[in-house]
Amino acid sequence: MFRSVPPSPADPVYLLSQRVREDTAPGKVDLGVGVYRNEQGRYHELRALKAAKRILAQEDANHDYGVTTGNAAFLANAAKLFFGREAEVLSSKRVTSVQAISGTGAIHLGALFLARTPAFAGKKVYVGTPAWGNYVPLFNLVGLEVATYRHYDAATGKVDFQSVLEATRIAEQGSIFVLQGCCHNPSGADFSPAQWDELADAMEAKKLFPLFDMAYQGLGSSLDEDAYGLRLFASRGFELVACQSFSKNFGLYGERVGVVHALSQDAEVASKVYESLRCLIRWEFSSSPAYGARLVDIVLNDDKLRQDWEIELATIQKRLADNRRALHAELVEKRQILRCRKARGNWGSILSSNGLFCFLPLNPQQCERLAAEFHIHLLQNGRMNVAGLNRSNIEHVASALVEVTNSASSRL
Repeated sequence: MFRSVPPSPADPVYLLSQRVREDTAPGKVDLGVGVYRNEQGRYHELRALKAAKRILAQEDANHDYGVTTGNAAFLANAAKLFFGREAEVLSSKRVTSVQAISGTGAIHLGALFLARTPAFAGKKVYVGTPAWGNYVPLFNLVGLEVATYRHYDAATGKVDFQSVLEATRIAEQGSIFVLQGCCHNPSGADFSPAQWDELADAMEAKKLFPLFDMAYQGLGSSLDEDAYGLRLFASRGFELVACQSFSKNFGLYGERVGVVHALSQDAEVASKVYESLRCLIRWEFSSSPAYGARLVDIVLNDDKLRQDWEIELATIQKRLADNRRALHAELVEKRQILRCRKARGNWGSILSSNGLFCFLPLNPQQCERLAAEFHIHLLQNGRMNVAGLNRSNIEHVASALVEVTNSASSRL
């Protein structure tokens, strides 16, 4: 029977991870998978997380099943982090929050909920490209059709905002728009506050539905600044779904800690939404992992730990910005001063992007050569994880980029 199983599409991120593991060169550089690496190129455990683990160990929490929809205290703290501690949408009980299997599971659960809601029957999901590779299969999996438009302008290294607005003009009323709140994956090209304001106007005029994907809050700017778009739409009276992940900003990648928040018109509707999400969770995975959620709740519930967490997030955000400036300086500024050969291409995207990622102006052949000859690994579309850079490898990366972009055989 299993001979009839159809072939599955390749996963570029999985293949890249496999190649990195198989590369035994001592100086290999992993600029691929979206994980924050510290200056030593290793997993970084936050100080507040270490403290929370010690506290949880003292509490001797059991391993019984939790409530189907998740830890209530954790969910309340997660909602405050997203919408703001004093947000009216929380005090009016219009937000339904349920735990999910990290950010990917949150988007799946949110998509499944929308697909089963009669108001969205026949509606398309609009996704800006280039996009996170899971969006299209996730929405298709629950029976939603995806339409695409251009989010990123490679020539400028910024958002193609006119393309975004044009998509809102042609979309039918009630269409779903996937909006990354900050640190866009894969481009790092984010909306400015003024663009968020204009986008809210355009979507309100067409009665379009926002689905926020917020996997990197605190890695672009401050926690509050990174939530600007979400909080704007909430204050403007939109109904929406917002998907939250604590993988990146808590370093809890393997614990799968996520939340789906649904903002409704009133508390009565919100209670119906809760029951619908509760059923979907029960039918799909019954109850959520407890360990990671307990750790997040300990940190967010303790003023001292939370302050330390925010301070360390700011340090991480600064390091990502410093890495960008250092690589750009090696590629362009220093070589200009020294009259050395510069890397061909427009490298402005390094400085104009936010968060973990940016696009380098490379083609697949150049990316392949970086891996094969220089042991520098990144996705073949040129997406780079800025956290993979450090003081010991930036000069090597820059020299390799100069070499591959100046080679006639691999030139764009």
